[in-house]
Amino acid sequence: EVHLFRRPISVMTAVNFCELKISRNPAETLVAFSIGSGVVVSIYDPAVKAGGILSFVLPESCAMPLQKAERYPFMFADTGLPAFLEALQDIGARTENFKVVIAGGAQIIDQNAEFNIGRKNCRAAIAFFADRNIRIEHQDTGGISRRTLSLDIGSGCNVIQTLGQGEVQV
Repeated sequence: EVHLFRRPISVMTAVNFCELKISRNPAETLVAFSIGSGVVVSIYDPAVKAGGILSFVLPESCAMPLQKAERYPFMFADTGLPAFLEALQDIGARTENFKVVIAGGAQIIDQNAEFNIGRKNCRAAIAFFADRNIRIEHQDTGGISRRTLSLDIGSGCNVIQTLGQGEVQV
């Protein structure tokens, strides 16, 4: 007698720099690797069991040519974050249900530099959510270490791994 064990097939989807990925697949885990000065934002709505990850690298698009901001909206906090909320709302997610986690904003190179893009990226994300009265449930930002952030769509669980410091489940 042969017993076949059926396990759900799970899929891991990488979220690269300047990308937004949204999912409703309970077997999918979204992962942003090697987060340095950029900021990765994870948003999950447990009511619709959907969420996504945005990985942006600069706080503002206004210093760039308009064509660049239009072509790469997820590169910037000021264009990527509004697009992220809109994409989630398009699939039925509601801001009052959001579980928001942010990671990154490290100062990887030249820790004493006044031009700390990581800090500016963090400030842009925090201000965006504060302006909309959306609570950030957890943030792991700053410092000098790279991080990896994942979002399990089935459970809504985030895991943040920091190089040399282990991991935190949120």
